[in-house]
Amino acid sequence: MTILYLSDKEQGFQEKSLDKYDIETIRGIVQGPPEALYLPNNIVIWKNPKAALLNQEKKLVVRHEGEMGDYIHGEIAVTGTDGTKTISLSDDQIEYFKNKLEEVTVDGEKMLAIDY
Repeated sequence: MTILYLSDKEQGFQEKSLDKYDIETIRGIVQGPPEALYLPNNIVIWKNPKAALLNQEKKLVVRHEGEMGDYIHGEIAVTGTDGTKTISLSDDQIEYFKNKLEEVTVDGEKMLAIDY
């Protein structure tokens, strides 16, 4: 299963292959209970909603209609979905996601941003 993974915001999203996928795998990747944010094109961003409380680094800005919205802190995984279950990202989804990322500056810090 191919996913995108963001651990180091300087390196950006990296492709990662998983031998198996289950919710425990995603829990391990995001270092806590995973929460899903659904994007167009059947793409899912997985994050740990408690990462901000644990003072983990801001990694991604999510925007609504181009307006600065929220930050995702900590480790991030991106997968596909068929509407009922989580699946591998296709090459088209990876290209779509990467094309939607934009570099922004927030409080003097460069970060990646994506609209949802």
